[in-house]
Amino acid sequence: MFAHRSGLAEWQVVRARMVRTRLGLWLLALAAAALALPGTGDADGTARVGLLAAALAVAFGAGSDADRAALPLALTHPTTPAAVAAGRALAGLVVADAVVLAVVAGHAWRHGWLDPHLARAAVAGMAAAAAGSGCALAAAWTGGNALVGALVAYFALLSAVPPDGLAPVFGPHPLVTIGGALLWVLPGTWRAAALAAGEPGAWLHALAWAAGGTALAAWRLRRRIQ
Repeated sequence: MFAHRSGLAEWQVVRARMVRTRLGLWLLALAAAALALPGTGDADGTARVGLLAAALAVAFGAGSDADRAALPLALTHPTTPAAVAAGRALAGLVVADAVVLAVVAGHAWRHGWLDPHLARAAVAGMAAAAAGSGCALAAAWTGGNALVGALVAYFALLSAVPPDGLAPVFGPHPLVTIGGALLWVLPGTWRAAALAAGEPGAWLHALAWAAGGTALAAWRLRRRIQ
């Protein structure tokens, strides 16, 4: 029961940041850009929106120096590191899903509600948001918002490149191999089509980041208080 209450309390933190910080404005700007730019109503576009919105929600709701400094204080209440991490990750996911659905609804209003491509795009965006929330939370509680900022840049600029797309451009090189491995491990928009199609491997990858990233964040928090 206290874990459930802790999760609700963590959601209250993120909800307050929506109206008291620039988080709400950034999310509105992201949604507006997604509706204004061409080609953002497909699975790739909604997946990018989901990843970016999740990372922004985590950055404003869990990644600042003040937030991380206050985490040990939160654990003086009847809660656990796992409950705190799950609450923050779930809050980031809810915020990101809301942005994804708003963008999809905007495109649906333009192109028609019966477009099956939009439904699949919404599914891909929400799955990407789950992966992005876990990944961003683990990054935030490992390296702070500097690491989350690098993750945002990756989501926005590089995550559409498939792992095997680096070698033809840069040639065989150890750094290219490392970069390809990172692209394979991290969440990325290049998996959006597979998520929209319901491919098990892509969904397992997203769920692994959603659960595994949250578990890694909880482990980092537990180590801070030991």
